[in-house]
Amino acid sequence: MKKTIFSLSLLILILLSCEQDDQLGLDIQPPSDRINIQVDTFPLIAYTLADDSLLTSKTRYNVAGYLFDPIFGLTVSSFCSQLKISKTNIVFGADAIPDSIFLYLKLNNIYAKSRQNDLMTFNVYELGEPLYYDSAYYSNREIKKGNLIGTITFNPSKIDSIYLDTGKIAPTLKIPLSLNYAKKIIDASFEGKLLNNSTFQQYFYGIVVEPVINGNQGNLVIWDLVNTISNVTLYYHTSSLSKVKEIFQMDATIQWYSNFYHDYSTASLDLLNQLNGDTTGGKQILFLQPLAGTKIFIRFPDLQNYFQGKQVNINMAELLIPIYNDPTSREFPIPSKLTLAKIKDTLGNTSYVDDFIFSESMFDGSYYSQKKYYRFRLPRYTQNLILDREENLGLYLRVSGTSIYPNRVILKGTENGMKLVVTYSYVN
Repeated sequence: MKKTIFSLSLLILILLSCEQDDQLGLDIQPPSDRINIQVDTFPLIAYTLADDSLLTSKTRYNVAGYLFDPIFGLTVSSFCSQLKISKTNIVFGADAIPDSIFLYLKLNNIYAKSRQNDLMTFNVYELGEPLYYDSAYYSNREIKKGNLIGTITFNPSKIDSIYLDTGKIAPTLKIPLSLNYAKKIIDASFEGKLLNNSTFQQYFYGIVVEPVINGNQGNLVIWDLVNTISNVTLYYHTSSLSKVKEIFQMDATIQWYSNFYHDYSTASLDLLNQLNGDTTGGKQILFLQPLAGTKIFIRFPDLQNYFQGKQVNINMAELLIPIYNDPTSREFPIPSKLTLAKIKDTLGNTSYVDDFIFSESMFDGSYYSQKKYYRFRLPRYTQNLILDREENLGLYLRVSGTSIYPNRVILKGTENGMKLVVTYSYVN
């Protein structure tokens, strides 16, 4: 460990040149104790682990698609969602004839969209079981499918604004569904099954969107189900009405969830070795993949021993995590932010880090492109470890928004750039 002792004049110069948020921790000791400031770089333990299943019910966005990644192998994502009626007691005319029915999915983003020519196919099924709004659904839960009711082949990079009725709407995928499905809805209205959402959802559980893997490299496409554009619209006519529509909405008052699947058989050997238990691989390279792919275990092993028997104030503790030189990052953009959670028990359950609770912005986790690293500020967590107020079980590093954003990143290991830099002073 490299140590630097600053004189008082040099300290004043540094403090004057720092941003205000870089002084986090200076408020926890009196000015008289700030004379001898020391900076040490402490060793870390870090390695890649397979992530657990994630809570994906009622997330802000849903991912559907697949992606062959030369580093991380194959990722597949599907989702299912309830539908809701737009008004109560819907009864179609006795002579109602369906003209068409479409599933509209509002586009949010496309991951790995630099591939301009990859055609993808999505199948749409009736959901095979009911969902419950108050239940929790996780990413490893199998989605049960009913009848196939629609299919589309499209190029994700060419999804654009479309005309709907008389207006133009934002980039949206329009998937034609079976007229038999439309007739099933019309016929159900005569049986009182469209009386309200409770009766409707007992009979029509919802829809499933699932990609068909066709051999190309694919894309992961992010959809916005909360947007009013996302819905199922049934068009029909009667003897007296030429064109009528009924909308079945998807919004925040209903339930949905995503299912993620990863196949690492073609993944990087370095990644496979760590997933198979080689913790030493984390000294050189680490792999972070969202959508219940991988997480990184991090622990600060020597803090308590180093400061044992000493009274110390932590002025600042910065965890710096540089990215690895990854030639595939242009095609697979890295995340803009990571997140840390502290492990609170031997079962691996986690909770918020104290520094995050105190100030999310100070806690940080953002990527700094000029320095090519992610940064976290952890003075409170570090101080608590030294004072034995915190059991040193470690931290889990994940992509921020790990259940909805596909961006992955390769990081340098603990002997190759990742470091904990602690600025502290001894109490007089």
